[in-house]
Amino acid sequence: INSMKRNLLRLPLFLFSILFVNSLFSQSNNWELYYSDNEIKIEYNYMICDFSSTASQEIVIFRFTNLSENKITLNYETLIWHDGKEINTEQNADEFRKTINLNNNEIITTNCENKWKEYSVFSAFVHNETSEKYVSLTKFELTNITISDD
Repeated sequence: INSMKRNLLRLPLFLFSILFVNSLFSQSNNWELYYSDNEIKIEYNYMICDFSSTASQEIVIFRFTNLSENKITLNYETLIWHDGKEINTEQNADEFRKTINLNNNEIITTNCENKWKEYSVFSAFVHNETSEKYVSLTKFELTNITISDD
């Protein structure tokens, strides 16, 4: 009976690890094109980040690709909507105005830990035990996208 119990315990762990690896794999490859021109390509994706022992955070991450042979400076503003209401970003304008310097052909990807994490956008809390998602972000926009050669 003990060996049967042990095998029954292993099964959910095994299934969980397959699901976990699968979700990580699918997360990393489903980039959606947000904006593109001759100089820059901006793509986005969703990532789950450890936040606390009870919940994780889902964030919108970005991949910025410099398509030109020059160093460029990308500027943009982030507009966000929570529960259908636009957040007043003017009160905290610096938090929502972004500048990124990219070397020629450089690709910068934001994530939970790297130095570009503040370029990501909070999307939802995810309960660690139940995987229930508490979504607050209903929409985001990157506006006033400008590029200048350095």
